[in-house]
Amino acid sequence: MGCPMYNDLTRECAERFEEIVNISNFDFCDSDRYRECPLYRHIHEPEKRCEYDEICMNDLSVREIPFEELIEKAKNYCFTENRINCERYKLMKAGKTVPQGLLADGSKIELEE
Repeated sequence: MGCPMYNDLTRECAERFEEIVNISNFDFCDSDRYRECPLYRHIHEPEKRCEYDEICMNDLSVREIPFEELIEKAKNYCFTENRINCERYKLMKAGKTVPQGLLADGSKIELEE
C-alpha cells in the first residue's frame, strides 16, 4: 500500500521542496514505508516537526544525501525532542549562519554547485 495522499502530496512536495522533487521518482511514495518520509511527515505531522525543517529540506537536497539517510536524520532529529542536539538547529537557534553541507549529526557533505 502506498501513500493515500500520493497525487496531492507530490504536488505539495513539488511546491515546498523543489530541489528534492526534481530528482525523485516517487517510488517511496508508492511503498509501504511512506509514513517514514520526511516530506510526508512535514506535511501531516506539523506539531512534531522542528521549526527549521523546511529550511533544512530546501538547503539539503537528495542530490547530495541518499534518501534513506535523509529519512534516518529526520527520524533521529527533525521529528523528535532530540532536535536540540542537531548541529544545524543549534546554529539557527543562535542566529548563526549554517555552513553549507552541514548535517544534523555534525558531519558535512559536499554540495553540488
